[in-house]
Amino acid sequence: MKTNMNRFPVRLSVAAVHSAMVAMAMVSAAQAQDATVEELTQPRSTVEIGAMYVNPTNNENRNNVVPNSNGSNTSYKFGEYNGLQKQGTTAILNFDLRGGGSYDSEDATRYHITGTDLGLETRNLSADFGKQGSYRINLGYDELLRNRSDTYQTPYLGEGGNSFLLPSNWVKPIVPQASGTATTNTSTSTNLRGLDPTAGTANALVNGVVVPPTAATLNKLAGNRAADLADFRNVNLYTKRSATSAGASIEIDNQWNIKASIKRENKTGYKPLSVVTSQVSEYAVTLADPINQTTDQYNVSLNYRGAKSFFSAEYYGSLFVNDVKSVTWNDISDPTKTGTIAGAPSNQFHQINLTGGYTISPATKFVWNASTARNTQDEAFVTAGQNAQFPLGLPGTSLQGVVVTTGFNAKLTSKATQSLGLTANFKYENRDNQTPINTYYFQDANETKSGVNAWLAGQGSNLNMYANRAYSKKLSQLNLDADYKVNRDNALKFGYDAQQIDRSCNGSWINCADAPTTKENTLRAQWRSKLTDDLDARLGYARSARTVNYDENAFLALTPYANVIPTLGAGVGATQSAYTFLMANGLTGFGPLAGLPSTALTGNAAIYSPNNNILPQALYGSRNNINELIGMRRFNMADRNRDKLRTSLNWQATDAFSLTASYDYDKDNYQNSLYGLQGSQGRTLNVEGAYDVSENFGTSVFYSNEDKTSTSAGDAYGSNAPLTATNVYVGNAGNTNISPSVCYGTIAGKVRDAKTDPCLNWSNQMHDKVDTLGWTLKQKGLLSGKLDLSTTLVWSRARTDIDVTGGSYIANPLASITAVVQPGGIANYYIAASAFPTITTDTTELRITGRYALDKKSAVRLSYGYSMTKAVDWSYDGYQFGTGTNFMPTNEQAPNYTVQNLGVAYTFSF
Repeated sequence: MKTNMNRFPVRLSVAAVHSAMVAMAMVSAAQAQDATVEELTQPRSTVEIGAMYVNPTNNENRNNVVPNSNGSNTSYKFGEYNGLQKQGTTAILNFDLRGGGSYDSEDATRYHITGTDLGLETRNLSADFGKQGSYRINLGYDELLRNRSDTYQTPYLGEGGNSFLLPSNWVKPIVPQASGTATTNTSTSTNLRGLDPTAGTANALVNGVVVPPTAATLNKLAGNRAADLADFRNVNLYTKRSATSAGASIEIDNQWNIKASIKRENKTGYKPLSVVTSQVSEYAVTLADPINQTTDQYNVSLNYRGAKSFFSAEYYGSLFVNDVKSVTWNDISDPTKTGTIAGAPSNQFHQINLTGGYTISPATKFVWNASTARNTQDEAFVTAGQNAQFPLGLPGTSLQGVVVTTGFNAKLTSKATQSLGLTANFKYENRDNQTPINTYYFQDANETKSGVNAWLAGQGSNLNMYANRAYSKKLSQLNLDADYKVNRDNALKFGYDAQQIDRSCNGSWINCADAPTTKENTLRAQWRSKLTDDLDARLGYARSARTVNYDENAFLALTPYANVIPTLGAGVGATQSAYTFLMANGLTGFGPLAGLPSTALTGNAAIYSPNNNILPQALYGSRNNINELIGMRRFNMADRNRDKLRTSLNWQATDAFSLTASYDYDKDNYQNSLYGLQGSQGRTLNVEGAYDVSENFGTSVFYSNEDKTSTSAGDAYGSNAPLTATNVYVGNAGNTNISPSVCYGTIAGKVRDAKTDPCLNWSNQMHDKVDTLGWTLKQKGLLSGKLDLSTTLVWSRARTDIDVTGGSYIANPLASITAVVQPGGIANYYIAASAFPTITTDTTELRITGRYALDKKSAVRLSYGYSMTKAVDWSYDGYQFGTGTNFMPTNEQAPNYTVQNLGVAYTFSF
């Protein structure tokens, strides 16, 4: 009875609970719907305020002599782009403000103001205000700081300006025992190894004699180091870009509108600039080159959109101004002398664009674009400098550079049938360089006139006589595509591309382009398939062939005097110009591909290819060997076959689990390049798996592998010569052997065939491999639905190996001692090349973020980050004290750091 009596209350309570649950569900659904409607019709504004603490627990490895003036608790490379390079606290300030008339009112005005990273030098501000269907105004400001290095060091003073001076106490670095005599230990030759207490005080081998430093030498070296090392100090190398922009658009009616915008970008900072002061040993330094540039960009367009067509007329202008016109620096060997180099010249670019389109039918559309542009550069030459002493001087006060570019693009697309889509695209571009070509006469910095010029009486043979090259280029390109749907689950796509590029120089006396004409044809095919309801696949392949008419004499365009018969100096007796001689004998500037002639050459051959060697510099007006190796091809203008393979698989195993994989393969074969880049190949593998257990919990893992290899070749050729006493060692005729005798057993064979010695050919293979593994995790709704967590962990390992074949000869240092004949009579050793040490970079990145909702309008966000990078790079060894004789060390270090950061911020929505 009690059971029966209680049955009704139980049922009633169950019904009440069910009713309550239904009611709550209805309320929750209504609230959710209201929230959704509110989000769509009344967007919320948010403000986030907080702080982040950055702690570099292991700063970059600095083993240099001079400590970092910025303190040890920095990690410049970690903050390369994020602005978090310093230890300490930075502000977190972000906001997103939205407003205007409500969506159910007649007020159509809206505004949107955002700010991100306002506490850092990566800040961004934007504001947008407008009235729908009437007008819109936007303003913007953003910054980007790129930290390159804070371990660069220099003794030069004057950063902030463009004149770099050595301190008044600077002492020319020397190593007396290396270039002095065994008895006096004196030296006048600059040797920057003297800055290092180990390399500078080591024994030296001079003319076969071991010369140790004396006590006086050691004292002098110590005094020099005390003076010079104190002058080295840190200068941060960085680029800071700040941009301000404004724009507006006006709707004239439903079809026409006008848009206009302006943007000013400023760049400041310092970048490394390596320069050479021309002396006997060409001493080099790396300066903290100042950056102070402004670029103004303007856009104005009139736009029309109709039912079946559209049209746009646009003006674009870019005005670049470089306030650093030149940089001047003291010569480290002789501070009374200076060198000067010009900065990037200011220039202007103006362009008119016309774009239109027309819907021919529902299945066929045509779109076109035409443009014309004018680029001018009329920056005054920095100075005539010491060239003022030459009556020839400069040909003008500026380059008077003008480049006019015109272009046209047209694209036709058609849905021929329900299964077949066709596309045809044509592109034409003509870059017409109208810059006048002149001959420039100049002396290398700090050099005095010497020798006799082959053409100009009263001038030295060391006078540079160069013409500029005004490159022009015409490009024609056709792309055809056909996309065919075989059935519901399979589709095929075929394509053909044809491209031709013609290069020339207006006004040049001879062809100036390594490849006057380049033609490339490409065939493409792709298959897409839905293999099952859960599995999609894609397979694509492209094959292209580029053919080039390469001209190994194009370098002569730089030297117009190669087309003039020399009458003075080394050219006396010539009856042809250098160019005529080369053409008549089927040669290039490299000369005959042969060793020493068996009988002495006579006439023009003896003048232009002495001993079958390369064309002498003085006989084409150049101070550099600018001739091409026979078989040398620049990779961007060389015959090339290219293969590309693209594959992908997408598997949706369940509603919760998906797997994506892709594999790409590329291969370039420069089949006619004996020297230069000969080939490259690379593969990329990407795999990602995602598992979304629920709407609130999910995780994913991804892995990528990139593997790329390239092969290059070259020749360290010498000059053929007959065997003379200077080829061996005076008084040591017995020291004539080479060990090991890979190509030649004696000095006689080596010097006779120095130009064609196969042992001087070299090649290198560069192998880059990068592995990346990552994991992400998201969890929402913890702690009664108030806490959301996300975690990202990424690890990567990069490796670069450079293997080298070939070798070089080195003189036996003891063979020059006249009283000694070495065992085996070895004059030269042949040392085979060896692989470079492996370059490694290991990185680990961990990010954990949590958001805890205090209520519907406010939340607290916590974040933790851990970053570690460890790099081992042999190239940085060359920046250190004691590693070179004629270049200034900068002591830069490879980036190695461990950094942690912790942030907390309060977010309020309204």
